[in-house]
Amino acid sequence: MKKYALTSILLSLIISLLPLHAQNNKDQANDFNTPLHLMEPDYNTPYGVPKTETIKQDLDRILAYLQEVTPAVLVNNQTGKVIKKTDQIDQHSGLKKGDFRLSSYEWGVTYAAMLTAAEVTGDERYKTYATDRFRFISEIRPAFEKVLGDYGSSDPQMRQILRPAALDDAGAMCAAMIKASRMEPGLELEPVIANYMNYIMHYEYRLHDGTFARKRPQMNTVWLDDMFMSIPAIVQMGALTGESRYFDEAVRQISLFREKMYVKEKGLFRHGWVEAADRQPAFFWGRANGWALLTLVETLDVLPVSHPGRDGILELLKSHISGLAALQSGEGFWHQLLDRNDSYLETSATAIYVYAIARAINKGWISPVIYGPVATLGWNAVATKINQQGQVEGTCVGTGMAFDPAFYYSRPTSVYAAHGYGPVIWAGAEMIRLLNNLFPRMNDNAVQFYQKEQSTPAPIFSLGGRTDQITSGSSRKKNNPVLFLIGDSTVKNGSGKGDNDQWGWGSFFEQFFDTTRVTVENHALGGRSSRTFITEGLWDKVLRGIREGDYLFIQFGHNDGGPLHTGRARASLKGIGDESQWVIMERNGGHEEVFTYGHYLRLYIRQAKARGAIPVVLSHTPGNSWEGDRMLRNSDTYGKWSKEVAEEEGVRYIDLNDLIATQCEAMGKEQTNELYKDRVHTSREGALLFGKTLIEGIRSTPDFQLNQLIKQ
Repeated sequence: MKKYALTSILLSLIISLLPLHAQNNKDQANDFNTPLHLMEPDYNTPYGVPKTETIKQDLDRILAYLQEVTPAVLVNNQTGKVIKKTDQIDQHSGLKKGDFRLSSYEWGVTYAAMLTAAEVTGDERYKTYATDRFRFISEIRPAFEKVLGDYGSSDPQMRQILRPAALDDAGAMCAAMIKASRMEPGLELEPVIANYMNYIMHYEYRLHDGTFARKRPQMNTVWLDDMFMSIPAIVQMGALTGESRYFDEAVRQISLFREKMYVKEKGLFRHGWVEAADRQPAFFWGRANGWALLTLVETLDVLPVSHPGRDGILELLKSHISGLAALQSGEGFWHQLLDRNDSYLETSATAIYVYAIARAINKGWISPVIYGPVATLGWNAVATKINQQGQVEGTCVGTGMAFDPAFYYSRPTSVYAAHGYGPVIWAGAEMIRLLNNLFPRMNDNAVQFYQKEQSTPAPIFSLGGRTDQITSGSSRKKNNPVLFLIGDSTVKNGSGKGDNDQWGWGSFFEQFFDTTRVTVENHALGGRSSRTFITEGLWDKVLRGIREGDYLFIQFGHNDGGPLHTGRARASLKGIGDESQWVIMERNGGHEEVFTYGHYLRLYIRQAKARGAIPVVLSHTPGNSWEGDRMLRNSDTYGKWSKEVAEEEGVRYIDLNDLIATQCEAMGKEQTNELYKDRVHTSREGALLFGKTLIEGIRSTPDFQLNQLIKQ
């Protein structure tokens, strides 16, 4: 009876609680009442697109810390008094001790990163940090040279500068000094640079095949670190002097290191290689792979496009980045030993990878769609290691070479490990550049990178097909005008997404405008001439979307030469007259009346004006062809004819051909080569520069209302 009564009481209690349980269920998120796929995940590392202002604040904290703890000051080591004049330097003089040395390979990286940060952010304090210390070294060097000669000893840091005894002493500092000298002539670093380069080229130990090597920990050991401690300085010397022997040696060294160190199946470099070993050690240390990756990026930055070794280095870079991306942890970091997930997550290697991947995207070498999120996640991880004092946490201290995993697993980390500061500054600066160049945003809870700004506020959205099939006028916002672009592959190459690393200037043109007031539609198509853009029906499709108040930029000419009726059969007749010629088309036997280049331009202009639009005629971009120091122009042919038609029709004309050529002549052939992928088509960097040059052309056009829609 008691058992029955107890059971009844419990049953009543359960029944009484059921409504409360049901009410709680009603309030909980479930598949019926909530889109669960949009729930915010619990990330260990902040996830999403970082703000450039936040990155700059992170970098500013590091800069403030380093300014305080790395003084460029001389002291008397016996009295501690500050030395203000170089004639007071003697055997007791030395650099004032701070948290970090002013002359080391780690600080060579930091100086180079400071220069990049200044370039990207426009904040001169970063450049000043490097140039002030370089100028300081240059000024005190002769006096310490005399002390060393007189007494046989000198301040350890100065001795490292005066008598380098390892690649660690010379390479990174030399590369940074060359960059600074190219950026700011007058630093008088030539003697220091020459001394460093003399050591690298003539005194560093090498194997019989010429590979840079060391005699530790085993005889004839190749260290992956030494790729970075040598090659960037050598290739920078080539850029400084124009001497091909430096470029050739840099490419040769990369080939030698690749043969010994690169494991293609993994997409990784081993840390060490021992000449006497029948089987090589397989420890893929994170920071050493960072030095290798950084070397490839640094080399491609300045190696001439025409150099026969460039394509091989670019392929190696892509392969290495692919291998590294596959090993990124869910927290965004990479591991101390890359392929061993139980080794710790390390900051400096992660920062180097972020910089190199972001740099490769910005240069157009790899896909932003695939690798932009990798760099972003990596930066978000690195940013968590910048403390409030501006110190970088989680950096592995200096590391030798070992042939067992425990050595790498157990290396300490420290905020005083100098290896972390340069890579983090470099990574942050290049991420700012990346975020300014592209349009990342969240789509279906994931970071995605886009070439154009996505205006929809929807958390999940589709892009509506390929950008080269955009419906004319579909980008229009309310009654805002649309700027239509028509032309050839120099305006939009392929699909407009960097096919074969080639870009047209139109792919980036919208970023220069206030997209709340105007949008840009790039309807150009590669291989088309002023004639075939019409005969293939492309112009009719564009014309349908044009309204009163819109703008039409017209750029043809590259493809208007050649045969009239055979082969690609796209040529127009030369000139601007009314003559025409009937031809029988080889491909189909059909008849076509071919008109002059000027006739087709007039057709675009008149039909656009009939709809109330504002046409603008552009001369076509110049090819990378020179006579001496002068870039060839089209001022006697298509440029001349474009201008004449524009004047006859009373529309604006911008001589883009001359504007770009003038800019390239100021840069010189070597830098211009970096803008082109072949004689005509441009890299991402070239397309961006050409678009920016056109913006300047628009700004200088009098009484042009489009100026009001350009970002200020």
